[in-house]
Order: sequence, then C-alpha cells, then structure tokens
Amino acid sequence: MMQKIIVQCKYGGEQRANYNWGSLFHGFLLKALPPDVAETLHHSRLRPFSQYVLPQPGQDLSWVIGMWDTEIAGHIGQAVLPLTRIELQQKGLTLEVTGTQRVLQSEQEYFSRFFAAGAPCRRYELEFLTPCTHRQDGQYALFPNPDLIVNSISKRYSDFTHDVSIDDPQAMEQVARHMRIVRYSLRTAVYFLENTKITGYMGRITLVISGPEPLARLAGALLSFAEYCGIGIKTALGMGAVKIKQIV
Repeated sequence: MMQKIIVQCKYGGEQRANYNWGSLFHGFLLKALPPDVAETLHHSRLRPFSQYVLPQPGQDLSWVIGMWDTEIAGHIGQAVLPLTRIELQQKGLTLEVTGTQRVLQSEQEYFSRFFAAGAPCRRYELEFLTPCTHRQDGQYALFPNPDLIVNSISKRYSDFTHDVSIDDPQAMEQVARHMRIVRYSLRTAVYFLENTKITGYMGRITLVISGPEPLARLAGALLSFAEYCGIGIKTALGMGAVKIKQIV
C-alpha cells in the first residue's frame, strides 16, 4: 500500500517558509514517533518514507509525506493525522494545522495504471520541487541522467513491489538505456542541513522512453513511484521531491 499524507499549515510572524524547512519537519516527525520506531529509522540505510515542505502563498505551507511500507506508514499516520499544531523549536515557531489529507493506493491499483492500460506512455515530465542531487564519483551531481534517476528510484521501489520484481540489475540497465532526456529547464539550488550545504538542481526535465512495450510500462511505473519516494539523496530530509506528469 502506498500512501501520502498532506498537512496544510498556517503560521505567523516575520519568517517565510522555504524548502529548507524540510529538515526541521523531519526532526519533528522523528520526535513524534514512538522512540523504538524513531531509533530504527535513524539507523536505516534507506528510509521507507520521503517528506518535504512546499511554501504556499501568504504564510501557508504544505508538508507532504510519502510512504510505501505499511508498518511505518501506520506509525507515521498515528503520529501525524491527529496533529492540530506543529512546534519548530529551532525557529521558535508554532504552526497551526488547518487541514490534513490522506491518500491511499493499493499495489494492484498502482500497477493496473501501467500494465493493464492501453498503449504505454512514453513521455514524462519530471518537476523537481526541492533540490535534488546524487552521489557520483565522490561528488554531488549537478545534472540528472537516466542512470542516476533509475538507480535512485529502483533501490526504494524494489523494497515496495511484490508482484513485479525489478531486482535484476540488467533490467534496470535496459530501462535506463532506453530513457533519454529530450528537454530540460534546470538551475542550481542549495539545500542547507545544519552546518552543511548541498548543491543540487531544481526545475524540469522531459524524458522519452523507447524500446518494447513491457519495458516502457515498467519504466512508467518506476518513474511514477518517485512521487512517493523522491529522487536522489536525503529524500527523508526534504530533498529530491518530484512531481511526475505523463505527456500524451
């Protein structure tokens, strides 16, 4: 089961929200969870959730949490859904929760969109909502490529899927090989984590998928999963948030 929780918040004062607040919301979330769950997540190599903050007009913001592990999603739901306010101690700020939405999608519903539909979509737009980057040769990548994107998503996707296995590295190599960037509008963007700043990119790219139909279907399912898991590094801390759009 895949889930999204979207929390709408309002705040006062002179401060203005930005995507860097994602790391503060991550800290708040871990404190809201049972200690044993928070400790397990703290030591997880790949956390089974992503989360990020999107500023809205005025003094509003959206906090979005994507999940694909049923057990962790249950704990996060119990911690987040009843919230009426959120304390960001580092900012000395209390946010009022003005609305909460929970969106659920079963594995069967998800895969039917790609494997039970007509002709597969072969063109996708990816909009990077918060700074995204990847570790490449010991450095942070300033530009995406199909190998980096596929690698990032497939690591998380393989932990979720049961009906469609993608543990085969050769299959992922084929997906990346038949995927190419045909358009982009990107800029560098910096994400601040405590005393560290990470330079990545934001903006949009358009990907085209070639090859046989089964490969195109798998590629579409893989790319669309990024709306739940994010792309690149530190997606649980607020980086790599992405919106996926099929282009017909």
